[in-house]
Amino acid sequence: MNKTFVSFNVKNSGNKLPKYQQLVNSLLQDIEMGELKPGERLPSINEASEECYLSRDTVERAYTELHKMGAITSIFRKGYFISESSLKVKTKVLFLIGRMTETNQTLYNAFLDHFGKNVMVDIYTYQYKPREFKEIIGQQLGNYHYYLIQPHLIDEDEETVKILQKIAGDRLILLDQNFGTIRHSSLICPPNPSLKKIFNTQLNLFNKYRSLNLVLSEDEYFDPELINACSEFCESNSLKFQVLDGLEEDDFQQKEIYFTLSDTDLFQAIKYAEKKNWTLGQDIGIISLNDHPFKEIIAGGITVVSTHPEKLGQKAAEMILSNQKTAEVIEPSLIIRLSL
Repeated sequence: MNKTFVSFNVKNSGNKLPKYQQLVNSLLQDIEMGELKPGERLPSINEASEECYLSRDTVERAYTELHKMGAITSIFRKGYFISESSLKVKTKVLFLIGRMTETNQTLYNAFLDHFGKNVMVDIYTYQYKPREFKEIIGQQLGNYHYYLIQPHLIDEDEETVKILQKIAGDRLILLDQNFGTIRHSSLICPPNPSLKKIFNTQLNLFNKYRSLNLVLSEDEYFDPELINACSEFCESNSLKFQVLDGLEEDDFQQKEIYFTLSDTDLFQAIKYAEKKNWTLGQDIGIISLNDHPFKEIIAGGITVVSTHPEKLGQKAAEMILSNQKTAEVIEPSLIIRLSL
């Protein structure tokens, strides 16, 4: 092995992680960036303790953690070295979501496919409960290289900000939301004003109907701005608008559009239309949230508003792989099929 002595410092990330974990993260980042190469020697526990102003116990705990991960190895009476297999250490990602919906499954699959084999992702769900959201993050601080988090229905309150600030800003990626008081990267697909713009490109189709109904669901999260976007579009184009909590047969009326967020309500709408012998795209209009291969085929083809979860997954993987952190907006799109 090469006996080069490597000098290092714990990077000041501005977080409140335990000191040993800051040292672990700092060394792993240097390995990922190629600043530390296989065979190079690390400072001894005593040397690192003096150089980084850390206790011996802190350095020893960090080295033990790195040894377990296979990032470093030790040789009796010679010291600690960057392991030859350190480049094979998998990037650990915590993926925190409200629920595992069809949309989040698509995002997750796209993230894995784009990242490749050298990643280990643990999925946690907090069921849209702020207390569980904070507890999960608190319990998993320092256990992952990156934190991919969807703070759906989570307010940017003092307690939330405090716990998210414990994650280094270059390790935190928020999906579908921006928090102004926290340093992080983000990927969002905002419905307003983009949705109004793309609906306005298809006025000849919308004008066949007298009303637009947004069908909410407990299964699928929705951005509250979606209601505003649909309402403003209808108001500017003399269409009636209402929000439905689920879809009942009594709600189903001819010459109206039903914008369903969950696939369960989509199937129910198709069943109601078949029962009444109504033709999709003429007697009734249906729009579904986010695409899936079956939506190209079922009932002659279902029109969809896509928030591009596959692109969000790919972009999140690219952010980590390229070590480029940014705030990026992905515009939604409207895919026209027979149902409208």
